[in-house]
Amino acid sequence: MRILASFFVSLDGFVADDDGRPVQLQLPDFAGASSYGLPDLLEHCDAVVMGRTTFLPAVGAPQWPWRQPAFVLTSSPLPDGTPADVTSAPSPAMLLEAMERNGVSRDVHLVGGPRTVAAFSEIGALAELRLHVVPLLLGSGAPLAPATAAARWLSLQATQSFPDGVVELRYAF
Repeated sequence: MRILASFFVSLDGFVADDDGRPVQLQLPDFAGASSYGLPDLLEHCDAVVMGRTTFLPAVGAPQWPWRQPAFVLTSSPLPDGTPADVTSAPSPAMLLEAMERNGVSRDVHLVGGPRTVAAFSEIGALAELRLHVVPLLLGSGAPLAPATAAARWLSLQATQSFPDGVVELRYAF
């Protein structure tokens, strides 16, 4: 099992604006999981993993956004309305154990957020980071990495550019 993180990030390093609106939603032609190489990523993923901050808006969405089982990093109880195939645990290691118990053997898409990426990175569980760099300067917002994240060198594996100026950078840990 490999944990793969994928983020859209502004040129100045923010994944969301000051109101919490993700950078990709500011792209005029963003078509969700059907764009920017995301179908190829999701095709090979058995599950998705996220933190509570990313999970909560999805529970209230008109349509549940994932086909795969979801795993949530949280020490708080999950809210009413949580789909049956959602599992939670208070630590990344416990969440990895839960994934294994649930038969997850292929890739896992880490959909957010920066603190969850840092938590999985700290225990050496993150295999890949895909950054979709959006040609936008936000000036402020939610940074790609929390201030407490340890410095870490990554290895560039691939690049891809899109007609609107978005560039995907794929790094291995």
